[in-house]
Amino acid sequence: MPLFRRSLLIASFILGTSILMFAQFPMPTQRPQEDTLPAQIRELVSKYCRLDYEGGRLDPKMWPKFQPLVSWTSPQPFTKINVIARYTVDPESSEDHNKYSVTVHYRLLGTFDPGLGYVQEPEGTIQDVFYSVTSQNTEWRVSDADNPLPHPSRAAMLKWLTEQVNTTQDATIKDRYQNALDHLQQQSGSPFAR
Repeated sequence: MPLFRRSLLIASFILGTSILMFAQFPMPTQRPQEDTLPAQIRELVSKYCRLDYEGGRLDPKMWPKFQPLVSWTSPQPFTKINVIARYTVDPESSEDHNKYSVTVHYRLLGTFDPGLGYVQEPEGTIQDVFYSVTSQNTEWRVSDADNPLPHPSRAAMLKWLTEQVNTTQDATIKDRYQNALDHLQQQSGSPFAR
């Protein structure tokens, strides 16, 4: 047998054996869960913040949308409302004993207190809120926030205040809602303002 044929036969044998050997070991098609967990945690907090931004915490009928994202079993009560222009969720989260912390930065427009009315914040005020995420029965849930107040957008808050003005019977409270509505309508709510 000529030398060239023998070399070709040996090379074919080695190649075929290598292919069979690699076929026995499955190739990973995705990264381990640990690598994607921080992104999943961030996505969970982002979903919660999006619903809140759209005014979901101001509407009890929206509770079913929050329920799969949070650890509490009923809507959280609140005494004040932080009105925001925009928010950003930190791309990084920190982990401590299987509990994750995610920071959300809110551009705060003002705060509404039903007893006092609406107080506007200085232009460009940033409020950092730290959200805790823990595992419950293999499901990750938002379990706490260092500021548990609702954070609706200006548009969602204007809608809510209009509904309160239209449905409230008490004249004093109705005036408080109307004053807050007037004040917020005059305030710039552009998410791009500095």
